[in-house]
Amino acid sequence: MKNIEYARGLTLIELMIAIALLGIIIAIGVPSFSSLIDSNRLATTTNDWIATLQYARSEAVRSRKVVTLSALDDDISNGIRVWVDTGNNSFDADEELRVLEIDFADVALTAQQGDTFVSDVDFSFNAVGETSVGDTLTLNLCDSREGDVGRQIELFESGIVRLTPNIACNVAEDPAAVVEGDE
Repeated sequence: MKNIEYARGLTLIELMIAIALLGIIIAIGVPSFSSLIDSNRLATTTNDWIATLQYARSEAVRSRKVVTLSALDDDISNGIRVWVDTGNNSFDADEELRVLEIDFADVALTAQQGDTFVSDVDFSFNAVGETSVGDTLTLNLCDSREGDVGRQIELFESGIVRLTPNIACNVAEDPAAVVEGDE
C-alpha cells in the first residue's frame, strides 16, 4: 500500500484569485458604506435637533417657566441655545440649560417660518408647552447626496414636533436648498 502525501497550502494562482475576489468585494462595498455613514450622520443631527426641541418643551412644562431657544451666533445653521430668562429679557451665561451645535460640516440646515427663510431664530416654549413661533418653524437638513435623502423637522405653534424623512434636496445650487417635501 502506498502512502500518498497531500500538499498543504495555497498555490500562487489560488492566492491571486482570492486577492482579486477580495478587491472586487471591497470596490463594491466602499461606496455603500460611505452612503451609510452619510445617512447616519444626517440622522444623528436630526435626532439631536428633535431631542433639543423636546427637552426645551418639557423643561418649560416641568418648571412652569418660559424656556427660550436662540440661534448660535445669529445663525440657526450653527446650532441653538436653550435658556431660561431670569427677568431681563436677554441671555446671561448662568441661564443656559443646553447648547446644540451642528457637529458635521457636511450637514446643511435651512430654517423657514411660514414661507420666509430665516437664519436668526429666537422663540420660546411657555409653561403649557406651546411655542411663540407663530407660523410653523420648518428645519430642512440635507447633505451633499442627490435624491430624496434630506429630513424635515416641523415645529408647530402647539409645541408638537413632526419629522418628515426622505425630502428632496437640490445639491446643484445649494446643499441645503429643499426642492420639495415627500409627504
